[in-house]
Amino acid sequence: MSDIKRFFKHSSIYAIGNIINRIGAFLLLPVYTNYLTVEEYGSLELFYAVSSVIFGFLSIGIAHATLRFYFEYKDTVDRHAVVSTNYIASFLLSIVGCSIVAIWQDELSVLVFGSTDYSMGVLIILGTIIFELSSQICLAYVRAIERSLFFVYIAIAKLIIQVSINVYLVIYANEGVVGVLFGNFMAVFIGWLVLSVFTLKHCSIRFHLHKLIPILQYSFPFLLGTFTEMFSSNIDKFGLNYMESIGAVGIYMLAIKFSMLIEQLVGEPFSRSYGSFRFSIMEQDNASEIQAKIVKYLLYATIFCALGLSLFIRDLLVIMSDESFWAAANIVPLVVLASVIKIMNYPLQTGILYAKKTRYFFYIGVIAAVSSAVFNLSLIPLMGIYGAGIALLLTNLIGTYLIHRKSQEFFEVIYDYKTMFLALLLASALYLVSIVSIGQPLYISIPFKALLLLAFVYSILKGKIFLSNDEKSYVNEFVNEKVISRFK
Repeated sequence: MSDIKRFFKHSSIYAIGNIINRIGAFLLLPVYTNYLTVEEYGSLELFYAVSSVIFGFLSIGIAHATLRFYFEYKDTVDRHAVVSTNYIASFLLSIVGCSIVAIWQDELSVLVFGSTDYSMGVLIILGTIIFELSSQICLAYVRAIERSLFFVYIAIAKLIIQVSINVYLVIYANEGVVGVLFGNFMAVFIGWLVLSVFTLKHCSIRFHLHKLIPILQYSFPFLLGTFTEMFSSNIDKFGLNYMESIGAVGIYMLAIKFSMLIEQLVGEPFSRSYGSFRFSIMEQDNASEIQAKIVKYLLYATIFCALGLSLFIRDLLVIMSDESFWAAANIVPLVVLASVIKIMNYPLQTGILYAKKTRYFFYIGVIAAVSSAVFNLSLIPLMGIYGAGIALLLTNLIGTYLIHRKSQEFFEVIYDYKTMFLALLLASALYLVSIVSIGQPLYISIPFKALLLLAFVYSILKGKIFLSNDEKSYVNEFVNEKVISRFK
């Protein structure tokens, strides 16, 4: 359990950092949903979609490759050279790529929004991408040396900057969508500045072409996969924009925003820690056993968060947003389930990554992209935002299943499928029970839903199905040591 304890120690710290990041987004949601119209919010989410496409294309998986090749070397000088080489390459690539896109800023604005009104917004997101890409290399180094607390300090600084600037520009300066984008840019820039100083101070400035070539060869399938991933993850937004309305995009993307809370509060801290952790244990005889246990615990944690969000989302929207946004509560349970499946995809990739068979990401991505196109184009005209949610769920299911199946060929892991499926079934049943509280006063519905959520926790921790006796003993020991003892 010592390896698992070390992993969860850093995961929990990364989780704190992500919670701080999400506090910013959460604090700003009432601002966005009260001072922006549904159409403006839809435009903001389309900006994020455009940004994710450009970011994914220019990143080419080099941040992940930094982690993979950092552990390829034993000598500290070589490891530092990997980091600095990737940092320089990523920074130059992003400047060239974003400069090319900037030439057609007006055309891109017309293509996405129907006018040149948002041309300035295009330039702002391009600047944000340049600094965010090289920041990812620095964060890979922070993860590799397990300086998770430093990540928290960066998150706090970015939180203060983002919330302060966005509140001023949206509420007081009435800058709308462009104000939001500029606030995000400033937060990313300050984070990049601090991370770059830290990384280059430790790693120096070195550029080793002979190290970069195999890294690019390893990363190239990620670039190919990016085309399919970006297509799969954005066709729903653009499909709703063209087949429904930009207002439908706003409602759908607000639901997605809440589902991403789980990805960012559970999935992202997990991936930040597990990305390096899994490569550090691969030579151990019990590596597959450790992975199986961690995947099971990850699923339990994600299901718990997904159930809690699905139970309370309607009450939360009523409290924090304008009535025009309340319809998002209807789609949240569907997209939250899609997020659970997406989070599980990351640890299931281990076999493919360790064997360096990254080309399979592209093959599987093509299948997922075709599936996404078929599902969205057929379901959105029939069911609107519900069709987009179902398409997202089915696409994530197909992609995760194929990743798991191929990864097992290179690194076989015996997962506890039965108990993991039962945990998902239990959460689904509890959510269906909660439907009877719809329309009830908050003082009745909230305690009732809280009891349902506690019932899930009790079943996982005390039931005979979900945890072994050794695992229960460890949980009891952890609670006594870290929680109860502090109150004595």
